Amino acid sequence: MNVKHRWVWEVYCVLMLAFAVKNIYNVFSPDSESFLYYFILRSFDPVFYFHYSAHVLQVLLNAVHCLPLFFFTYRVRCGVPAVWKTLFVLRCVFEVIGHAYGMNSLVALYHSKSKFLLLVIVAMTVPHIPSYAACFWYAFRGSVLKLDGRR
Repeated sequence: MNVKHRWVWEVYCVLMLAFAVKNIYNVFSPDSESFLYYFILRSFDPVFYFHYSAHVLQVLLNAVHCLPLFFFTYRVRCGVPAVWKTLFVLRCVFEVIGHAYGMNSLVALYHSKSKFLLLVIVAMTVPHIPSYAACFWYAFRGSVLKLDGRR
């Protein structure tokens, strides 16, 4: 990887780390909207602890996946590939089921400003695509040399 591409990945890695720290803060900070949402939800019925647990796992898995993104950026193999594969699959699963607050926010946005909804979905989704691609390549591809394109 040339220096220009590595610099882009380094900046992207720092941005993803900032997103992860912000999300962890929002999960545990009583001042955040998502904390209040899940706090009220859990007070209605204990079955809603499932939604809260899924959200917490989704946030923690996104934070953990800053490591393979970092390793991908610097072309370092660390750990057992089966662990990274399992963590990547878990991240994908909890990315789908761990967004009860976000989905309800999108439904509310659809009812209030439906023309703005597509732009919001794209803005929420597109920044995470390179992270998923890098973590997939890191988990499911071969050695460091194959990641680099050289043998």
